Amino acid sequence: MNKFTSFLAPLMQAYVFYRKAFGYWDEASYEPNLVLFDRHCKKYPTEFMSQEMVDEWCQKRDTETNNSCRSRIYVVVSFIRYLRARGKTEVMEPDIPRKERRTYIPHSFTDIELNNFFMPVTLYIPYPALPDNVLGN
Repeated sequence: MNKFTSFLAPLMQAYVFYRKAFGYWDEASYEPNLVLFDRHCKKYPTEFMSQEMVDEWCQKRDTETNNSCRSRIYVVVSFIRYLRARGKTEVMEPDIPRKERRTYIPHSFTDIELNNFFMPVTLYIPYPALPDNVLGN
């Protein structure tokens, strides 16, 4: 089944093939975001990619950090570069938000916290094994 359904589907398929051929395709992040962009493009009653279409998709959302926005739009920016290099569009690639330092600090569990976490498992008493004939084996 074809993942891409907008008017850009043939170009997106060629782009994915190109990226995979050079080993630069990330199924986990690029593909879902390109599929979502493809769905976004279907909202526009046109047969060509417009700057408005791209800018609307690539605009940072209120619920996003710069880093999550970068992750979402990078494949679209790369797709536009691919199309521009082949003379398929004149749409300008949007600015990519600046990368932010991560503020996450890992939590070191105390001995008490680890004990509280694992204690229920050590106290678990499984049901006795059933004889094979009970299950019809």
